[in-house]
Amino acid sequence: MNLSLRDIEYFLEVVEHGHLGRAAAACSVTQPALSKSLQRLEAESGLALLDRSGRSIRLTSAGLVFLQHAKKLRAEYRDAVRHAVELRAGQAGLLRVGATGATMDAVVMPVLAALLPRRPALRVELYAGLSDELGERVVNGGLDILVAPVYADLPPALRQEWLQDDALCIAAGRRHRLATKKRLILRDLEDCRWVLPRPTSMARRAFDTYYAEAGLEPPQAALEVEHFSPGMLELVARAGLLALMPRSALAGARSAGLAELPVALAGPLSRRIAFITRRTATWSPLMTEFHDAVLAFMAHPAGG
Repeated sequence: MNLSLRDIEYFLEVVEHGHLGRAAAACSVTQPALSKSLQRLEAESGLALLDRSGRSIRLTSAGLVFLQHAKKLRAEYRDAVRHAVELRAGQAGLLRVGATGATMDAVVMPVLAALLPRRPALRVELYAGLSDELGERVVNGGLDILVAPVYADLPPALRQEWLQDDALCIAAGRRHRLATKKRLILRDLEDCRWVLPRPTSMARRAFDTYYAEAGLEPPQAALEVEHFSPGMLELVARAGLLALMPRSALAGARSAGLAELPVALAGPLSRRIAFITRRTATWSPLMTEFHDAVLAFMAHPAGG
């Protein structure tokens, strides 16, 4: 089999757009040229990869399997090209890093503050988002590294390295009516207003599942956020809200007048902060240096 990387790229564009015309425009080729590329790919693979019977193009069952291999081939080729460029440029290079609200300021920014002065020609593309979305970018080769919370097993294509545990807790201002209680159960929180992570986040889904397992309706959010900024922490305290938040954020928010509520939970809402890469990725020197800088920072976060 002699697959062309260009044909692979065209195939992936067709899958993404679900339409030959739009995919051809995205690839800057004619629609007949794109059709011939797909025919070559199917002939080389011996598989019917696409169902063209409807108005849109859909993957066949064989195409779904082939898609994962195509993504891996494209990602590994791009790795090879980028690493070759980095080797030619000496200390120059591009590093693509993803972080969530929980890790951007807490981990990634301090690490870059230490790394950038040592690498004057280093370019960093920094992406912020939710763990699931950024993880998919790592799988597809769009990100080199992701530093993010992990709540459950990752897809097999990803490799994770534990950095620290960071459980979730329920917090409120010290003047909140529940803050003086010695013990609380979930039902005690029913009439409260909440600041919660977005519904698509892993933290929110884990929280909603916890309520469901307790036979209760999950709370409705008065405000949904991606991370807890200093202003958000102050709002929680002043507005009499409850917040589902990481203990690490609470530890750094004592001046905001927040405290963890003593809610009796059947088990912890646990998560871990992890360093995540594609399992089959070939690490560049930049990736290794960033990795080592992250480990050094996690060992001595205050620089001491």
